[in-house]
Amino acid sequence: MALKTILKEIDPLAFDESLKMNPAQRKQYSVKQDEEERQNLDQKWAKLNTKIKSQTPEYSEPVVPFKSSNLIKNFNELYSKIYDKEKFIQS
Repeated sequence: MALKTILKEIDPLAFDESLKMNPAQRKQYSVKQDEEERQNLDQKWAKLNTKIKSQTPEYSEPVVPFKSSNLIKNFNELYSKIYDKEKFIQS
């Protein structure tokens, strides 16, 4: 709530215009990906991996950081340090 107040005080005209945007216009400024879009992209990757696997039997899916079963700390040294520090603090 405080952030809304601050943004409105900084530029009231831009703030009011942003409230009038439709969902398609808001999407370009979105920080979080919606669940439906995420599932659509995951299905596309699954189809692609299946097609490659059918053409090249020795193909194995690459390990990617954006799967929920993977820890992002395994793909970024900074995140790994933060993760280890958090784990240490919680112990």
